[in-house]
Amino acid sequence: MEQILQTVHGLLDIEPPAPPPGSNIPAVISVFVLVILLITLTTFAVRYFNNQRSLAKRHLRRLKNRLEEQVTDSTLNRDTAYRLASILSHGLGLNGITSSTPLPTELDQHRERWRLFINNLSMSRFASHTSQASNKKQMFDDAFFWLKNWP
Repeated sequence: MEQILQTVHGLLDIEPPAPPPGSNIPAVISVFVLVILLITLTTFAVRYFNNQRSLAKRHLRRLKNRLEEQVTDSTLNRDTAYRLASILSHGLGLNGITSSTPLPTELDQHRERWRLFINNLSMSRFASHTSQASNKKQMFDDAFFWLKNWP
């Protein structure tokens, strides 16, 4: 009888085979959707932070900060005016900013501000070194305004 119990005990120690794994399809689909969502969000973030206007705003901020670090007068000098015009024309998607640059019809209510900005920018760019007439703060504020509101 003791041998029979040992045989039975030996059979009881055998573990049954592991059950087949459950379906991983919901987990795979979830991971796939998550990867697609991350790729989409990354694409939108890169496009948002690297579009022309965002780059132009960052360049304007850098230029403004550099000029604020240099303790100079509050007028806009010739080199800065050229750099400001270049950054702004690139940010607005224009070939250049001159007095003949048309204002979009959506901004007709700001036509006088545009004319004044263009005149001040032109005066700063084409004036001699001794004649510096434009206020830096106002010019940068206007440049940020046009980058923000230009259609």
